[in-house]
Amino acid sequence: MTVSELNIKAKALLETHFENIVLSGELSKITMHSSGHWYFELKDENSSISCVIFKWENLKLSFIPKVGDSLELIGSLSLYSQSGRYQFIANSIRKIGFGDLEEKFLALKERLNNEGLFDIKYKKQLPKFPLKIGIISSFTSAALEDMLKIIEQKSYFLAKIYIFNALTQGNLAPASLINALKKADVKKLDVLIIARGGGSREDLFCFNDENLAREIFKAKTPIISAIGHEIDYVISDFVADLRAPTPSAAIDLLIPSRMDLEQDLDFKMQQLKSLLQTKFKNLELELLNLEKILKANSLSTLIFQKINQSNHLKQQLFFSIKNKLNIAYLNLEKIENSYKQHKSFFQKSKNLVSIEKDGKIMNLKDLKQNDKIILNSQDDRKEAQIL
Repeated sequence: MTVSELNIKAKALLETHFENIVLSGELSKITMHSSGHWYFELKDENSSISCVIFKWENLKLSFIPKVGDSLELIGSLSLYSQSGRYQFIANSIRKIGFGDLEEKFLALKERLNNEGLFDIKYKKQLPKFPLKIGIISSFTSAALEDMLKIIEQKSYFLAKIYIFNALTQGNLAPASLINALKKADVKKLDVLIIARGGGSREDLFCFNDENLAREIFKAKTPIISAIGHEIDYVISDFVADLRAPTPSAAIDLLIPSRMDLEQDLDFKMQQLKSLLQTKFKNLELELLNLEKILKANSLSTLIFQKINQSNHLKQQLFFSIKNKLNIAYLNLEKIENSYKQHKSFFQKSKNLVSIEKDGKIMNLKDLKQNDKIILNSQDDRKEAQIL
């Protein structure tokens, strides 16, 4: 048997018994040939294998693998007969591990974006000088310690800080963060910071939770998402009202230092002083112009016009007062006449008596012997019985 014959038989044997294999490992090196085919090696902790994916298959992929990527291949085992070296021929490739997380992240991001959760029209305005600041983070985190240290350095004395403890890593973190967010949202805070320091993509993935994103969107309190480092992006960054590149940056963006406030007050005081000086100068010029106009016109004529206007207004005022007094006299006379009529009526009806039986007013002719009645007048009330 020749070498070629052996390789051909080995190739047929491998392709017959190792087809539709799912193979996973880490990409250790890759060569993208000018032909369009990709030649690469996949390894695990102990071994490696040569692989190839041909041009007509890799054109279907939505990404380009990089060294270090964890991949899952579907294909079959074969042998390159010219060299006698066996290789895995991949029909498809997908990322696993981080790559799988990235796919979930991108899919959720696209879906929530299509629903409008990232729309700028829903973003709440952050307060310029917050008085009640909430921070959701782990009590033991370095991120929280850094934020509190910066607040102290800034000497921002206007705000009270509320801290809500929550897990910021692991499978239980989303529920813990949601619970802390609900507690904080009813405290009527001016602003709320959700913060965590840097970490791996997997460490930060709890901030890509869909339920957490929806709770952030529903919250009444303006929220700053401050997760990881500047290069890290999570779903909470997009749905929050503001994304800060780091927890420390969130404090810098939110509150000014006492020194900045004092300098700003000095600057505004100087602006106000300059504005008042300019206003006074303009009024002085306007007064001088009016004085010139007054001198240009005949003073006696102006005085005569003002006296005539004053007399005219005086006459109008006199007629107006006289008219109101006449109306008042007429109203008073009507009231007096009405009073006299009522007084006469009460005087005439003073001795009149009404008959009441069982709470009802009765006619005398309707009464029977032994009926118990009540006699009512204007100023007295007596019980009686018909004999």
